[in-house]
Amino acid sequence: QPGLLRTDPVPEEGEDVAATISATETLSEEEQEELRRELAKVEEEIQTLSQVLAAKEKHLAEIKRKLGINSLQELKQNIAKGWQDVTATSARSKLLAAETELLCLLY
Repeated sequence: QPGLLRTDPVPEEGEDVAATISATETLSEEEQEELRRELAKVEEEIQTLSQVLAAKEKHLAEIKRKLGINSLQELKQNIAKGWQDVTATSARSKLLAAETELLCLLY
């Protein structure tokens, strides 16, 4: 049935609908066609990158399996790293507070 599929551009998040309509109206047919070709090319590149990323993630999982690294070990490492970051941040905060206090006393 005609009219079921819209070919109008859909505004992206934060994009002004009125600006989109007026921009489309001011573009020549050639410019619109060029943008459609560019859109298709970018979408194809995104698809390719998604496929490459999926292959890399699969390869990563295979390497981890061969090394005997499992999810529990990763979780333990992440928790340890997170705790390290928290304690380092806490120590930095205390040092900064002490420096600030000292500077206030000096002036």
